[in-house]
Amino acid sequence: MSEAEKELSSRTVRNITVLVGHEDFEVARSAAVALDRMFKEDSSFEETRLFVNENAMNEMREFFFKHRYTLQGKTIREMFAKGDFESLKNRALQKIYGSFSMTDLNHLDEDPFLLGDAAFENFVQNSPMSLSRFVLRDSVLYATDSNATYVMWNAVLSKNVSAFSSEEHIIARMNHVLDSLKMAQPGLLVAKSGVPFHSFESSDRAKSEIAWISGVSIVLILLLLLYVFRSPVPILATLSTIAVGIFTALASTWFVFGNVHVFTFVFGTSIIGVSIDYAVHFFVHRKAGVRNVRSCIIKGLLLGFLTTELSYIALTFADFSLLRQMAVFSIVGLLSAFLTITLLFHAVFENSIVSSEGTEAQSVPANLPTRLPTVFLNAYAKLPKWGVRLIFALFVLALLPGLKQLHIHTDIGNFYTMNDEIKASETLTSKLNNLGIAPSYFIVEGKQDHILLENEELLTERLNQAEKEGLVKSYLAVSNIIPSGRFQAGSILDLEKLAFGIKKRWTEILINNEFPQMLAPNVRNYLTEIGVENHSIFVKSLLLSQDFIDFEKIDKNDRFVDVDLKNDFPQSLSFLLQMLWIGHIGDKYYSAVLPLHVSDEFDAQKIAEGLPNVYAVNKMQNINHALTKISHVSIALVGVAYAIVFLILVIVYKFKDAIRIIRAPVLASLFAASIFGYMNIDFNFFAIVGVILTLGIGIDYALFFREGGRSNLTTALAIMLSAMTTIISFGSLACSAFVPVHTFGLAVLLGISCCFFISPFSAKR
Repeated sequence: MSEAEKELSSRTVRNITVLVGHEDFEVARSAAVALDRMFKEDSSFEETRLFVNENAMNEMREFFFKHRYTLQGKTIREMFAKGDFESLKNRALQKIYGSFSMTDLNHLDEDPFLLGDAAFENFVQNSPMSLSRFVLRDSVLYATDSNATYVMWNAVLSKNVSAFSSEEHIIARMNHVLDSLKMAQPGLLVAKSGVPFHSFESSDRAKSEIAWISGVSIVLILLLLLYVFRSPVPILATLSTIAVGIFTALASTWFVFGNVHVFTFVFGTSIIGVSIDYAVHFFVHRKAGVRNVRSCIIKGLLLGFLTTELSYIALTFADFSLLRQMAVFSIVGLLSAFLTITLLFHAVFENSIVSSEGTEAQSVPANLPTRLPTVFLNAYAKLPKWGVRLIFALFVLALLPGLKQLHIHTDIGNFYTMNDEIKASETLTSKLNNLGIAPSYFIVEGKQDHILLENEELLTERLNQAEKEGLVKSYLAVSNIIPSGRFQAGSILDLEKLAFGIKKRWTEILINNEFPQMLAPNVRNYLTEIGVENHSIFVKSLLLSQDFIDFEKIDKNDRFVDVDLKNDFPQSLSFLLQMLWIGHIGDKYYSAVLPLHVSDEFDAQKIAEGLPNVYAVNKMQNINHALTKISHVSIALVGVAYAIVFLILVIVYKFKDAIRIIRAPVLASLFAASIFGYMNIDFNFFAIVGVILTLGIGIDYALFFREGGRSNLTTALAIMLSAMTTIISFGSLACSAFVPVHTFGLAVLLGISCCFFISPFSAKR
């Protein structure tokens, strides 16, 4: 089902529509022709559509005339089934003798009941054509609105076109062409609709935003590191570690999953934060004159690495591929960074150190900026035990109201806001197309194509009832135009019974050669009345022209293969089928049924109840539900990981010290969550990812304070430098206008800041 939905989405997200408007139809048409000429042969498009073949309607009519006995709508099929000859006859007479009838009467001998015309009308009524305000003129589709005439141009992007913006992107080139057309023709109006325009606009905005955020962050971090180390060597070594970690993580993730999601990169920036932290500890201790840096920091480094890895490993158990991918990326990258620093740095940089004996750093390393860490540690040293307890008690009490107001929920509808231009374009396009596709729709499955259509027909019976109750205005379904094989065969059989007035099968009639004689008297009288003298033409067409429509065909190797929706059907019908018929996936067939203009009371889930092969889909609602659910699961998994971390800390440090260490990241995470509650911001999936990162990185601060002691200025400086680089790199993301990145950055900013200030309490006095 998920694969079927993904296939359906992959088609719709590549469709774009451009409306070119002007008060003069000819000007609008000329501009649309120029646009089409520019991009018709462009490899970035799978196809473009401007001109409507003048013979398209004739082709459609011929197609439905050929299949007039099998492709009838429910009204005509009911007439067949009930043997309602009078209704069938009266409908045909109105068409034949009507004053304003546009029906082609050239085939009256073969089709006296004008069933070809009925089949074509059924297609029109059950296709987007029946609702759209666009009409055909001079081989293009146009509609008018507010004294302007809009000509419609459609296109489908190729599958290999990226969703992300670039200077050479097809959307960028198209925007340039459209701007040129507007400059060349004053008064020209343009409306652009489709997911690619949204993706390009948002990614283009995000690129420029991230460029300055990243630029400012990098400059600040480089200046900070240069100020502390007064040498480019630690910076270059750190950058090399980050590069190796990211490359290793990227290669491993691609190998395991076959792709790398954009949010994996966002979350995977934890590699940068942790790599900098590890490298900072190494080079600060080295600059302080420690003889064997690795021996001095390895315990804290190893425990920090293991606890962070456990948090990420826990996420691999989540039943959510994106979260697993994030976890694998971080696990591999962090392992690479840890090994680089503990093995490679030790081999390359340790031999160059010449200092006093011992492995501990000097109490006051003169060659490091220690003024700020000294002030920082002195503030903690002056606090009495009862003061520390009071601070923690008040802090926890302050968290409670915010946690009580916390709302764990993810709504992707809040993640993106259209700019005014695109919003106006989408509104106009929606108004002129007048489809009103509901947020909820149905995906139907079947083991074979005809079984799928039968399952669809069970659903459409309920939708017909919903239509009568005013819950839905109409809907799009393949089976309304191409019914199941059972219905197609039944239509022919019912019409034979009606036409011949007996319950014989057509094979019996053929054997007895009873063509003219076997027509029912009322049918013979009707044919005579409308001037059809040779009755056998109709009889033979009914008995011999039973051409069933199927979605499988036999190829030249006598194998069953799926039909080509694009080439095996007339153009207008193929467009509709490509929209609705998903096709063969795995060992089943799938299709979509789209309700149109639904009321507030329309409940897709209720309509699908009791239909085992019908799935009600509300993509946004489903994603929100899935992300909210996975948020709870993630918290639970990380909770389990932290329980294991706590047991490890108890073994290494004993119970009281383990409590002191683990309370820093835990309270920091609760602080971030509480602030979200106070600010009435949804604690969504991306905020929880930020908290997980806080737990993974923040525990390192507490561990290093426990190992280095509260009076060790070298340790304090290294932790302070690590926290500042993390706050700068991740906290700056809180400035992003892109809601998921902003939420993620805000959660990390709050969590890491709080964790840094609590961590000194983890050290022994």
